[in-house]
Amino acid sequence: MSYSNYYVQMAEAKNRAETKREWHADICEYYNVTPELALQLGTRSDGRKPSLPGSKTCEPVSDMTMEDIWALKPRETVSDIHDFYRDQGAWSAFRQTVRHLELAEMRKNVMSQLVSNGMHFVEYGCGIAPFTTTLLENMDPSWDVDVSLTDVDKCEHYLYGQWVLDRLKDRRSLERVNINAVPAVPDSLPKYHKKIDALVIFEVQEHLPSPVAALKNIMDQMNPKALIVENFVKHVHDHDEEDDPGCDLASAAEERDEYYRLLDEHFTLVAGTPEYEAPNATRIWVKKV
Repeated sequence: MSYSNYYVQMAEAKNRAETKREWHADICEYYNVTPELALQLGTRSDGRKPSLPGSKTCEPVSDMTMEDIWALKPRETVSDIHDFYRDQGAWSAFRQTVRHLELAEMRKNVMSQLVSNGMHFVEYGCGIAPFTTTLLENMDPSWDVDVSLTDVDKCEHYLYGQWVLDRLKDRRSLERVNINAVPAVPDSLPKYHKKIDALVIFEVQEHLPSPVAALKNIMDQMNPKALIVENFVKHVHDHDEEDDPGCDLASAAEERDEYYRLLDEHFTLVAGTPEYEAPNATRIWVKKV
């Protein structure tokens, strides 16, 4: 089945798992769009310039590709790069919602290996927080769980994701779940309120100015035997040398080898294929004692 047919069937509520809510319920309510338009706005295609709606937390964005948005201003400093994620408005809220339709079972499998009562879970570069959403949809309501969410401060997908989680908490009466926003801001690295037991950083490192600095900061705040789930995408797009690679930062690619050297030194790979065999695979590591 092609992805396009897959998405159509999801939009028509065919061949889906039994759930209490349709995949589009929250995003359609938040942005006042139909399921069909939500699907259209979130489906990737080359050169597309969607007319993205505004919301109570962002302005509409229309008639621009992602490359156009990146080119609105120089993206030389961390502040400039952070502005890119705010400048895109609702783009990633829709894109990630549709993208993660096909990853639902993967997220369930991953979170089933991470979840435990009393844990502190961090979703780093969380976007709309799909892994935390999966956690809250499936966890025992009696559990005490701390969740920390990190993404660019005041970007739309981050704000939308927190709204979705607050609604989910209310629907499932998850009174013992605490959700903490720990935004990424320039010239600082996130500091969490307690040691980390499990962390997901999925398709994020390629967008970080320094994946090595981020990893070191995370390691210093993790408990022994803490778990990290990571996927550091390599060569998402092919770029000519003279082309600006956009948000797939050159500085991130330059640190890739050192990033995996640090993981090998401080963690043990417990699930997934080693990076040198499958660069874009998702891996689970446990911190060495």
